[in-house]
Amino acid sequence: MFGIGFPELVVILVLAVLVIGPEQLPGLLRKGMSFAREARRHLSEIKEAVDEQTAPVKEPLQEIEREVRRGSSEITREKAEDKSVDDKP
Repeated sequence: MFGIGFPELVVILVLAVLVIGPEQLPGLLRKGMSFAREARRHLSEIKEAVDEQTAPVKEPLQEIEREVRRGSSEITREKAEDKSVDDKP
């Protein structure tokens, strides 16, 4: 969670109680969680829209990637075979 450990979280919580006050802290935390939930929902909607728009392009690109990988493995195999033939007396 953002690289914040338990000790840092305790320090932040103590400072929040001192600065904001114990009576206002629960309401502020609820508002913060509500904001985070809304932001996550909006980001999810944006991701879905981007995925929907890029879907027609993804399959051809994945096929090209598979072909390149196949060709790369064939070239590697051929080099290994050539090397083994060259090593024989």
